[in-house]
Amino acid sequence: MVRARPHPPWHHAVLALVLASCGREAPPSAVAAASAPTAPGESLSGVILRVDGLELTAVEVEPLVADIGELYPEYAPIHLRRLALTNEFLPRLAARATAREAWAAARDACLRAGQEGVPLEQLADWHGDGTYHGLGLGLWSAARRLPVGEWSAPIELPGRWVRARVDVRAPAADPREERLSLSTLTFPYLPLPAESSAEGNPLEAAIDHATLTLLDPEWAEAVPETWKHRMRGSKP
Repeated sequence: MVRARPHPPWHHAVLALVLASCGREAPPSAVAAASAPTAPGESLSGVILRVDGLELTAVEVEPLVADIGELYPEYAPIHLRRLALTNEFLPRLAARATAREAWAAARDACLRAGQEGVPLEQLADWHGDGTYHGLGLGLWSAARRLPVGEWSAPIELPGRWVRARVDVRAPAADPREERLSLSTLTFPYLPLPAESSAEGNPLEAAIDHATLTLLDPEWAEAVPETWKHRMRGSKP
């Protein structure tokens, strides 16, 4: 069995940055992203923000917030939301917004995988194991809910779609030590950093060029001022 990391989890660096910079955000005077008052019925829909028109709801975010809360029960709820947004959902939406057609094509290919006579276990492009730190928050959170031995439905991660199967689950009293052995099949729709080093990191570029619109005041407080400033829709 090959023991290697999955396709580069670009958000690992973001996680380290957010954890290290806790309490050192830019002052409120920093230029913020566009915001809008809650429209009639907005609270009923649960939409908390948009990135270039792509909507995100609280229901989508809460499972990852809960998992991060298991990893770091000492963190305040607003910081758990901050980590979920900045490590997973804002990068994911920015990536989708910058490559919408490629995103849809990768999603469809991921969905069709295994339906043309070749089983997923023969198509798998990675086998390995790790904790949340090695696998990445998004993949770890999605995979830890899977029954052992069953392939997942398509899982969206920043810049790629993934099908995953838990081969071995090693529970631990401390969720930070929980290890998962996985088989995965990946469908990237953004170039991996190693493939585009001359142009820099495509995910970081997507974040820099995206426009963030905050709709829910409670969730808006969870977005660092640095991210509000960054996601103002600057163009190359």
